[in-house]
Amino acid sequence: PGYQTETFATKMSSPPPVNDPNCHFEFNPWTYLEEYYGSLTSWHRSPLKHLHEFFTSHFKGRVDLKFLNFGCGPVVAFEASVAPFAQQIVLSEYAEQNRTVAKLWLDRATNGPDFTALYKYVVQELEGKGPEEVAKRQDDVRALATLCRCDIFQETPIEKGQEGPYDVIYTASTLEMACVKEDSAHLEEYGTAVSKLSAMLKPGGWLLMNVSMGEAGTVNVCHVGQTRFVELNISVEEMYAILQQRCGFERENITVIPQTADKMDAIPILLQEHIDEMMFVIAQRKQTA
Repeated sequence: PGYQTETFATKMSSPPPVNDPNCHFEFNPWTYLEEYYGSLTSWHRSPLKHLHEFFTSHFKGRVDLKFLNFGCGPVVAFEASVAPFAQQIVLSEYAEQNRTVAKLWLDRATNGPDFTALYKYVVQELEGKGPEEVAKRQDDVRALATLCRCDIFQETPIEKGQEGPYDVIYTASTLEMACVKEDSAHLEEYGTAVSKLSAMLKPGGWLLMNVSMGEAGTVNVCHVGQTRFVELNISVEEMYAILQQRCGFERENITVIPQTADKMDAIPILLQEHIDEMMFVIAQRKQTA
């Protein structure tokens, strides 16, 4: 198990650098949580900190935000900084087994996952609040959250009734796995996917993305248990081009924040060969169409 970087030009006997169509049905959320969320590391802290800084700097005094996490997986923790400013949190996920585990947490099931460490980091370390606020913040997220199905390859990529528009949309390592192709077609499909999310934003709304950054035309091969997945690397230049040319964002409204591996201590072992850099992307849609 682990990650390695491959190019589309690499000659491989088997398997090729694309995802098996059934791999998402074989994804085990409990194995994923054990392998990738067994302890809190900088791999988790970095996006949590970016989210905290974004919401506290842009929405002071707001309590009416509509927020979408597109492709949340089985994890309900990256909403910790959203709840104080939100009126609604929509959690969307393609795989039924991931939605099942997320629902266990939302329902406070005794056999559900535990994300307390991530909430403690946000509420106590970043916000400076007391330990009693950690449980309250989790309850706030539960009270605001709606869980639904999404599918980026549908014309409307989210369940009916949840189409938006949204003030903020967040996605992390979701489109990059869904849109892997054997040749340059991956960029066309990836651009279409990003534009679908952008279309669900309000005028002036924000798209936040946590993306694996690497040389154009490379992918990362990873495993969750014995199941193999491929994730597309996106270069900074590709990201700017997609957001400007496909989605209509203006360059001055796009911020790319690199997160280099040597600055991210204690990256989970399964990711150490994978992450040369991640990028946290903040892009604001035009105020008028």
